[in-house]
Amino acid sequence: MPASTTIEIKLSHDEIKIEPGGTAQLQVELVNTSEQPDTIGLEVEGLDYEWVAIPVPTVVLQPRSQGTEKILLKIPRRSESTAGAYPFVVRARSLETGDTALAPVTLVVEPFAALSVELYPRRGVCTYWKPVTEFEVTVHNLGNTPLDVRLYANDSDDVGVYTFEREVLSLQAGASETVVLSAEPSHRAMIGRSQIASFTVTARCVDNAYVAVHTQGQLYTRPLVSPVTVSVLALLLLMLGAWAWTRPKPVEILEFAVDPPVIQQGGTAVLRWHVANASEISITPDIGVVKENAGSRQVLPAQTTTYHLVARGRGGVAEEKVVLTVQPAPEPPPPAIVSFKAEPAQVTKGEPVTLSWQVQNAAKLLLSPIGELNPLLTSVRDTPAMTTTYTLVAINTAGRKVEKKLTVQVRDPNALEVLEFKAEPSVITAGGSATLRWRVQAASRVIIDNGIGEVPPQGETVITPTQDTTYTLTAINNSGDVVTKSVKVTVTATPPVSTPPPVESMPLGR
Repeated sequence: MPASTTIEIKLSHDEIKIEPGGTAQLQVELVNTSEQPDTIGLEVEGLDYEWVAIPVPTVVLQPRSQGTEKILLKIPRRSESTAGAYPFVVRARSLETGDTALAPVTLVVEPFAALSVELYPRRGVCTYWKPVTEFEVTVHNLGNTPLDVRLYANDSDDVGVYTFEREVLSLQAGASETVVLSAEPSHRAMIGRSQIASFTVTARCVDNAYVAVHTQGQLYTRPLVSPVTVSVLALLLLMLGAWAWTRPKPVEILEFAVDPPVIQQGGTAVLRWHVANASEISITPDIGVVKENAGSRQVLPAQTTTYHLVARGRGGVAEEKVVLTVQPAPEPPPPAIVSFKAEPAQVTKGEPVTLSWQVQNAAKLLLSPIGELNPLLTSVRDTPAMTTTYTLVAINTAGRKVEKKLTVQVRDPNALEVLEFKAEPSVITAGGSATLRWRVQAASRVIIDNGIGEVPPQGETVITPTQDTTYTLTAINNSGDVVTKSVKVTVTATPPVSTPPPVESMPLGR
């Protein structure tokens, strides 16, 4: 900083860490070192403007005074908020002289991981002559840091064998990649019945097993029928041709699934169905009769629910069930009050005080005796009429609360009060001297004992006690109220080692 600058700047932190989606506050202390009032503007250089908010960009400072402002930082929770260190500069510029002051800071954006996976198509068909079917699996890295992702696929009954083109993917933040999943039956049957197996595709972070996503697919297998069976069926078809022509087609449920099959309480899932040859379709609970043979509905159950599909038509009745598991939602983190302070902590009656705080995980803020506050606020001004104890209560979404208290002393300028009474030094050697200093508010008479007598409301005098002496100041106002305060001077034969604290004042009645 140049030697001739008229402003100084100090920051509360040299480094700030934020996880995307969170916020932080940087306190800026500004000092006007000149002899003239000055208007100082605050700027932030080196950061995306969407990440920074300056509630009060300019501040007016009196000569040789200082002030405190704040800079709010908020990082959006998206993959573009790349993890890493972002050095930036806070600049204070005098709008009167053009002088500037700089303070470097480093913003550390912490990493977060999130994935999503998609499967296309949702259903694959395998026949005897074409035993392998292919799906496209697309994995999206929704976090802000590169991830190595491993892919898995399986079904509960081991009906199919699943092979990925590549099992491990390296994805940059915000990137997506599609690989081919080959599926085939574990047993190829020439004679038998068709099977539908639901299988699960999982994408899991290699370095963090808790970061994983799932999606569901279906493998439909058709066996090969023998020539004898074909001949018999052909003969039967010829014999029953007329009957077969008029016979209604059987009702068939081609698909009935829920995605995802497991949700947390308060989450949603999508229920899908595809029915053939049905004139009436109903799904219970919650949905009821539907008109579409193929469709989907979003569901929001409060607990684990079994959905039952019944399809009716001329060809009969078909039923199928699917279970949606609802897991309890995780308990939100507890609220915390990091700091709660008043500036200044003591004021004269009629002067304002600024209450400021830092809280975490708060959905609701209460400040007594002021009332409920916006949880995004970090400070408020008040003008207490008397000494007041403020209570800050932070409450999270689960109703858990934490509180802190602080007291602001309010001084009445018209009240009788001894503002200052002290001896300097309070310990002297024999033959030495000390100075008594005093300052009294709203007094008509001020008297100091031990031979000093009546004195003006403010002043000082030199004393030379020969032994340990306690001096008592008595202040009296026009109403006859009396306030006293005492200070002790210790006389030693050797130079003093330490200064004892002064004796506290004690108010007296009339």
